[in-house]
Amino acid sequence: MSSMPSPTVSTAEELLSLREPGVRHELVRGELRRMSPAGHWHGDVGARLSERLIRHVREQRLGKTYVAETGFLLTRNPDTVLAPDLAFVCSERLPPPRSMGFFPGPPDLAVEIRSPRDTRRDTHEKVRAWLEHGVRSVWVVDPAAGTVTIVHGTHDVRELRGDDELTDDVVPGFRLAVCELFLEHD
Repeated sequence: MSSMPSPTVSTAEELLSLREPGVRHELVRGELRRMSPAGHWHGDVGARLSERLIRHVREQRLGKTYVAETGFLLTRNPDTVLAPDLAFVCSERLPPPRSMGFFPGPPDLAVEIRSPRDTRRDTHEKVRAWLEHGVRSVWVVDPAAGTVTIVHGTHDVRELRGDDELTDDVVPGFRLAVCELFLEHD
């Protein structure tokens, strides 16, 4: 089986109009990056966290949450568009309703769920990219290790596990026992 050649994409507008079913993409400094679909456990953990975070943000009227397909336009010339597994943007930073295109700027919170194929270096680079572009908090969820790491900056990192409670001032009032993300059955 031959692999498809990479389409020529170097701008956010070209990325937005790209149609390649079954493949997610990001644009990093004008370079297209393909991402394969996640496995079922990754999806289950992401759905658990999404459900809780979306409900909390909506009930508290804090802003909006966004799922994995949402691109955030971080820089221009060359363009960088990244898509976290889950994101939160506070009310004050929301674009006008029904505006089109990628979200203009970084989210306040970017959540990255590690897949078995993600190396620690890949994860570190993604966290660094988010922070360099103005994200206030990054949560790295590691299903294999049963941990959530909260990163606010180089020297502000907390690793949570088990009964530790996931909280973050970026999402006021949100609370979740880490172990609830990794239950095998509900």
